[in-house]
Amino acid sequence: MQTIRGRKRASSPNTTLPHSTSSTGSNNNISTTGNNFAIRRSAASRSPNTNNIKAAIMIIALCSMVFGSFYLSYGVVMKSMKVHQPLQVENKGVVNTAVKKDGATAVQPTNEDTITKQPPQQQTIEPAPVNSDKCAFRSYPKSRLYGLHDKSQPNFLSSDATYIRGELPVILNPLEKDDASMTGSDIDSSGSSNMEQSTPVKPCFDTTSWETLLDESTKTNRLPFTDGHNPSIVSLASNPYEQQGTTTTTNNASSSNQHVRLDPKHISPLTSAFPSYPLNNLFLAVTIFGNGQCKFGLSDQEVIDYNFSVYNDPPDGKRTIIAVMTPPTSLEEDDTEQQQQHRPFQILGQTTLLLERDVKYGTKKQRGKFIEAQSNPLNGGYTRIHQEFDDPRFFFHEGRLWVLYRNGPLFGYQDQIHNPVHFERVTNNEEEEGGGGGEFVAYVKASETVRVCCGRNIALISEEARVVDVDDSSVHNDGKAETEWMPSGGLKALTWVDPVTVVDVDLGDVTNMLQNRRQLSAVDEEVVGDGAVMQADVDVRGTSTHRRLGSAKKPKSNIHGTNGYLVPLPSSGELLGIAHFHRPEHRKESNYALHGHHYTHAFFTIARQHHSESGGDVGNASFKLKRISNEFLFRALSVPIGEKESPNDGDVIQFASGLDVYGSDVDGKLVLSYGINDCEGAVLTISMKKLQQMLIEVEPGQEVVDLMRKATSEER
Repeated sequence: MQTIRGRKRASSPNTTLPHSTSSTGSNNNISTTGNNFAIRRSAASRSPNTNNIKAAIMIIALCSMVFGSFYLSYGVVMKSMKVHQPLQVENKGVVNTAVKKDGATAVQPTNEDTITKQPPQQQTIEPAPVNSDKCAFRSYPKSRLYGLHDKSQPNFLSSDATYIRGELPVILNPLEKDDASMTGSDIDSSGSSNMEQSTPVKPCFDTTSWETLLDESTKTNRLPFTDGHNPSIVSLASNPYEQQGTTTTTNNASSSNQHVRLDPKHISPLTSAFPSYPLNNLFLAVTIFGNGQCKFGLSDQEVIDYNFSVYNDPPDGKRTIIAVMTPPTSLEEDDTEQQQQHRPFQILGQTTLLLERDVKYGTKKQRGKFIEAQSNPLNGGYTRIHQEFDDPRFFFHEGRLWVLYRNGPLFGYQDQIHNPVHFERVTNNEEEEGGGGGEFVAYVKASETVRVCCGRNIALISEEARVVDVDDSSVHNDGKAETEWMPSGGLKALTWVDPVTVVDVDLGDVTNMLQNRRQLSAVDEEVVGDGAVMQADVDVRGTSTHRRLGSAKKPKSNIHGTNGYLVPLPSSGELLGIAHFHRPEHRKESNYALHGHHYTHAFFTIARQHHSESGGDVGNASFKLKRISNEFLFRALSVPIGEKESPNDGDVIQFASGLDVYGSDVDGKLVLSYGINDCEGAVLTISMKKLQQMLIEVEPGQEVVDLMRKATSEER
């Protein structure tokens, strides 16, 4: 017998351990000797207890299987029901959107969202689509922003860059100043408007006559291929510079109304087409629908997400649109009901600018590429077609409206082309044959084509005013300035801003043709269908038309003209323009754009030299840089996906193509129109007071290059 020894138990006065104890029915035989216990097990005594344990285990296992099967079955049923139970997202904050691999967009609730069950008959609320309104400014990815406040900028904006006066560009029209009045010393007592700037407006052109917006694959409407980029917008007033408190004379005649920038008789079809508006209140826009860059740099998924067009080329080719627009000012109570329904810069009617094929159109230098003249047997005139008028801008000369543009395929890419614009009321036949598609027809004649070579974004000069007795300080004591409009000295062109280079433009027989309404009978041997060329182009082509650098080959900056017409400032005798830089200077394709990118702009004025410098003959004095602002950007109007508002930044491509003064050049409005990302346009006004504050006078003889400096580290 095996003996197992254990610890001794303490004796108790009330407990007596017997010498031998036997327990009946026990599984073990226990033999106790004194304080020691001996335990003896046998196989026969273990068998009944083991069977009982096995039975209990089997019962427990069976019960577990029954309950487990029931639980699993219940879970499967509930899961199946849950699949068909939609969820409703109650958005208490921002809803994040995520794009799945298959292109579907899922709504992901933020931390502030709660998820509740939604009855089966209700539908999930979808987020508002991006870029669903073609008349609203487009949203673009963040890659299409300038990056004005980025901590790490590319070298061409930082270490390698110079800026006017070493000042980094700023936002011209920050959001907080929209429709706000100027304060403090900016306010005067003349009762004039003190609004600093207006909210930008997008010119909303109708593209449906040449473009289908419906995407057949999704059965939804997409945005147009472009919305018309780089618009030029001008006033149709006969004299938009009329102002109170300033006396102007024309040819010594004391009447400010005698100065006429645009003769109403040349645009009379517009008067009859829009009788509800006085002609002086209307504006005219021109823009190109061409090879835009709306989708540049976007992935296929981003094109879908941002609802951009599926076209890869301009539908039905390039075309130029002219549109009549409402005025920028608020409407008065006595305006007609039709007038009060329109907001500022709304399009009243539009038409495609056509080319009348009365002579050959093009140059022999372009390897025989030109458009033949073609008569129209139906009306005894000539056929009209839509043509490539690239980067069109308006200017005025001899009371007429002109358009300047480029047509590389037919005239080369160095020449800038000019034509006077003609208008007619539309008839059914003309609308069908000419493709104008509006309430009026606008066209240019091949026989009235003028070429100017070889500047960069050439601006024309036709009107000049000068201040009378500018040396007499008493003239300004009462706040009034006496100015006079100088007799027309012919059309001039600012071919370069740095250094300021102005040349004469010889219109040849075009002026006589416009006056006598006859066609040219002779064709220049060098140019087919040209009415004229620039005077310097005849004798010394390629020398005097280039920058006026002098014998020392003075360094030059990379500033370029932008708007097509230098606007006179009668109160100071200056001519106002707007110019741009793009950095880097080259126009090679990059990750940012097909051509130039990271544009900044600056206002500038030029004026003829002082009397003493020109021998008293102001008309023969040369033009010099007078004032120039620091550089600026227009604020970005895009709201990228995932953002609530537009960022405090500019666009990677901005091109100011239109500039006009509406009212006094002292306290009136400056109308600015510009393109965004080679895709859409915008127009806004700023106070002339703000403009005058931005313009800073330069030292006599200084050019833009003399002002270019690297920005200091503190400014960065």
